[in-house]
Amino acid sequence: MLVIAGTRPESIKLAPIVWALDADRVLSAVVVNSGQHQAAVRAAFEEFGVRHDVELAALPLLSNLLASFDHLRTELRAVIARYRPRCVLVQGDTLTSYAGAAAGRDNGCSVAHVEAGLRTPSAAEPFPEEWFRRRIAQVADIHFAPTHAAVGHLRAEGVANGAIHRTGNTGIDSLRWALDRIEPRPRETGGRSHRLLITLHRRENHDRNADIVCRALLRLSSLRPELTMVLPVHPNPRVAEPIRRRLGAHPAFELVAPMPYRDFIATAMASDLIISDSGGIQEEAPHLGTPLLVPRCNTERPEAIATGFVRLVAVDERGIVNAALAALSMERKAPVPIDDDAPFGAGDAARRIVKALRTTMLERAIA
Repeated sequence: MLVIAGTRPESIKLAPIVWALDADRVLSAVVVNSGQHQAAVRAAFEEFGVRHDVELAALPLLSNLLASFDHLRTELRAVIARYRPRCVLVQGDTLTSYAGAAAGRDNGCSVAHVEAGLRTPSAAEPFPEEWFRRRIAQVADIHFAPTHAAVGHLRAEGVANGAIHRTGNTGIDSLRWALDRIEPRPRETGGRSHRLLITLHRRENHDRNADIVCRALLRLSSLRPELTMVLPVHPNPRVAEPIRRRLGAHPAFELVAPMPYRDFIATAMASDLIISDSGGIQEEAPHLGTPLLVPRCNTERPEAIATGFVRLVAVDERGIVNAALAALSMERKAPVPIDDDAPFGAGDAARRIVKALRTTMLERAIA
C-alpha cells in the first residue's frame, strides 16, 4: 500500500490510516511526502509519530497548475514503479491527491480515495478542489465516503455500490487523538477578553478577496476593541502578503506561524469565534463548541451547516462584520458529541478503511 501526502491537512487525515495499517497483520504502508508542501507534511507527520519512507524534492515554482500536476505525476510514477504497490491511497482534493491517483492508474495499481464523494453544487467552485475531487472519482477503484450524502453523490455519478464504503471522516479520528492529549485553555477574562481565530488559504480568497477579509477584520476590531485576533499565516505569499501588509502592525492582531495540530485545536477550542475558509475546521468546530464563519460561496460539507455551529458568509466586508457581531452575541452551545450520531463519524474511520482495504485486497488476490 502506497500512501501519498502533499499538504498538512492530508497528513493530519492520513496519520490514523498509517497507524491502522502499521497495526494490521496483512497490509503494510509505504508513506510518501510528495513535496507539494514538503516542510508542512514533514512537521505534521512528526507530530503524529508517523514515519515517511519517501520524501520527494520540494515542488518547484512552476507556471501553472497543469505544469505542477505534470511534474508531480511524473515524480510519483517513478516512486510507484520502484515500490510496485498493489494499491495507491490518496486523500481529499489536492494537487497531490489528483497527481497520485493519476500516477497510480498509469502504473496499473488500484487507487483508493479517502474522503471521496464530497461535492458542491458547482462543478467549478471551489477551484481547483472541486475539479480535482470529481476527476479523482473517475480514476479511483475504491471510494471511502465520509457521509451518506457523499455516498449519494458517488452513486449519482455512476460509481458501483460495491466500490463505495461509508466510513466517516478520518479527520475526526485525528481530532479525538488531539483532544485526548491537550489541556483545555480557559477563555481570557481580562484585558482583551475575547479571542478570534482566523485562517485563510483557499485560492478563491487570494488577492482581492484576501483584502476584503482584512478590511472586515479591521472594521470588526474598531467596533469591538476588546477582541484579540489570532492568525496563523499560510506560507503562500498571495495570502500572506496582504495579511501582513494590512494587519501586521495592528495591536489587535497576532500573526503567527502555522501551528502544530494540537496547539491549533486548543486555540480553536478557547476561541469565541473562528473565521476560516478551511474544509477540515468545518468538521472540527462543532465538536469544539466554537462557532465558525466560512467566507465562501458554498461548501462541500452541508452536514457542518446543519449542526448550527457553521455558517457560510459571502466575501463582503459588511456581511462578514455583521455575521461576526451576531455570532459573538449568541450564547455558547454545548459541543456536538463524537459518537455514532456525529455528522462525520465516531472517530473510527481509519479502522473501517483498513478493514475494507484488507477485504478488497484479499478478494482480488483470490480472484
